[in-house]
Amino acid sequence: MSLYLKPKALEENYQIKKESFHEYIDKVKKNAPWDIYTIVNSTLSKNPYTSKFPFKFFSLNISKVNYKVLFLKSILKFYAKNIYLLFSYLIALLLYKIYFLNKKTREPKVVIDTFGLIDQVNKLGRFEENYFKGVYELLDKYKVDYVILLRLYKVGKNPFKLINFFKIINQENQNFIFEYEFFTVKDFLKLFMLILKYPFKTLRLLQGEQTQTDRLFNQVLIEDISMCSFDSFSRYILGKNIAKIDMIEKVYAWSEFQVIERSFNYGIRSTNSIIEINALQFFINNQKYFNAYIDELDFNMLSSPDKVFVNGRYYLQDRKNIRYDIGVSLRYKEIFNFNGIQEEKNIVLLGSYIERDTKYLLESVEDFNHIIFKNHPAVDISKFGKIPKNIVLSNDNIYTLFETTKLVISTSFAGTSVEAVACGISVIVVASQDNLTANPLVEYGQGKIWDIAFSQDDITMVYNRLIKYRNKNPNEIQKMAQWYKENFFVEPTEENIVKVFELDKERK
Repeated sequence: MSLYLKPKALEENYQIKKESFHEYIDKVKKNAPWDIYTIVNSTLSKNPYTSKFPFKFFSLNISKVNYKVLFLKSILKFYAKNIYLLFSYLIALLLYKIYFLNKKTREPKVVIDTFGLIDQVNKLGRFEENYFKGVYELLDKYKVDYVILLRLYKVGKNPFKLINFFKIINQENQNFIFEYEFFTVKDFLKLFMLILKYPFKTLRLLQGEQTQTDRLFNQVLIEDISMCSFDSFSRYILGKNIAKIDMIEKVYAWSEFQVIERSFNYGIRSTNSIIEINALQFFINNQKYFNAYIDELDFNMLSSPDKVFVNGRYYLQDRKNIRYDIGVSLRYKEIFNFNGIQEEKNIVLLGSYIERDTKYLLESVEDFNHIIFKNHPAVDISKFGKIPKNIVLSNDNIYTLFETTKLVISTSFAGTSVEAVACGISVIVVASQDNLTANPLVEYGQGKIWDIAFSQDDITMVYNRLIKYRNKNPNEIQKMAQWYKENFFVEPTEENIVKVFELDKERK
């Protein structure tokens, strides 16, 4: 049977079946061998962007397949991709040995694990990243012995970009380390064997087909073999190597708890029980980004961090062995400096890095005027073809745009919709047409300051309803905005940053 649900029906089915979804995956994880092959499995991660299982589970999408043919196709894709990435990794290792000269003498107590955006660094000609803005200056001020561990983003496709990257990094004053520094011949053999064995180790997770869910899980499990991340294996080896460095006491890692973080944590915790791993989730989350929520089972499997710091108190979770605590909104500093809406005249479209959702958004507003489109910086705008005449493109900062905005129309998964609501702007979230709608807003204020449009026809109706409420209830709008600001954000003051990173203790 193959049955696709429309976006509204899909959302309703999610609300009914969300608990059974988690129960099913957790049952499989509990009964599986707790090793690296299980830790990095895409299906068990619950990530709706790397596995088809969440969407198919809630959309009732089950089809007949030949498992042997499907397995053959999946492993061919998996081996083709990962053999290429393995050779690319070796080229990157060689380039590191030749071009990275900034190997300072250091004995770091603290590791800051973050993404190194190669294209951005090469374009700017200097190291800059938006994940931990304002933290490095305070680490220096409090004289913390730290090192920055860079995860090189999208290096696999073209490792030769590293030549210019390393030349730039060599000029920086900060201490950097890369996983290549620790990589040995023994590690290469281990990496090769992990890749070789993974597809066959995945077959251990096949379920006895007693229900339709079992059949669906088995089908997706085999399909997802090709989705397994090469970086999850290399990060596992890196974690084991980091765990052997005696002076390291703490790791602070940007974490969406994807498989690259799970495998890194597992590499450390399965080797060294002393190093404290702190997961920094300084981003706007949503209910359907299932993989980001860390539970006791993950702790028992040794794939979790010890502490999780979140972007606001709304995201705090009650766990027995994992400490959840309030973090700091490093990427959302401007929300605390926003002086309010000066003139309510424009509609702002906020694009997403999910291109098909943005394209649908652009096609849905032909009946509106005073529209400004802010494209996602990681997406090439030429991919959307000719922009409709009623839409004006803008590269302005979103908070500059918010000063003259009455309503924002955003795609699924766009965290900027929470920023907009927290600034007192009404928001329409346009549902995804081919996946779960990852809405970062919550029930509070729905139908008043924000709402979902499940189709193009819904947008006008939802717009009229929100604008009507907005005009009649300005005080309520401000009350709801303040609630979102207080529950989803923490001002990145020096005091708050010092608290998260325990800098006062480090100085002592």
